Amino acid sequence: KKNMGEEDSEVPAFFKCPLTLEIMEDPVSLYTVSGHSFERSMLLKALEKNPYQDPMTNIRYEHKLKFNPNRGFKDAIELWKQSNYHSVLIHSHVERLISGNDNDKEEAAEALRTLARDKPENRVKIAEAGAISP
Repeated sequence: KKNMGEEDSEVPAFFKCPLTLEIMEDPVSLYTVSGHSFERSMLLKALEKNPYQDPMTNIRYEHKLKFNPNRGFKDAIELWKQSNYHSVLIHSHVERLISGNDNDKEEAAEALRTLARDKPENRVKIAEAGAISP
């Protein structure tokens, strides 16, 4: 069962780089049939190894592959982060608080204290995530 607000805060899969599965900070679109978007630094590494091959489909092209910034995508990610980022962060820290090792728990508790101090609405989210009694 999902906690209240958790479903809304899950990172949409298309905001994640398919190579790292991390939310993209600097998305770029690859000019290939697949048209995938990637985190710039990861695509550069992949193209450094093989400049003619799409890292997702492994299709080889006769020319070096090119890409451009995906500004619309970056704007969409930033907008999503503004409204959901703290929820995702809170759920991640609560998970570490519950099931991490002692060091994880200590770091998670400190991060949650900081989030609670920074924004009053985060206190409610922390309680809803199960870290403290409401």
